[in-house]
Amino acid sequence: MRPLPSAIVAPLQDRCPVCHESTEGAARWWTLQSRHRTSEGEVEYCMGGCGCLVVLVNGEMVKALTAHRR
Repeated sequence: MRPLPSAIVAPLQDRCPVCHESTEGAARWWTLQSRHRTSEGEVEYCMGGCGCLVVLVNGEMVKALTAHRR
């Protein structure tokens, strides 16, 4: 029996690690919005293809805000 299309789930690497939303294959996941240096190190703000925003300090995620979709 073939699975129903609604049962098909995108692989984890094709999903946002914050909200687990899937995206079209050609979509870019992360776009750098801003980068600057602070006394704590390099801070980067990145927007996901799904609308989530992540804050990285020295490459480590320190904050994640989900896009509230309904």
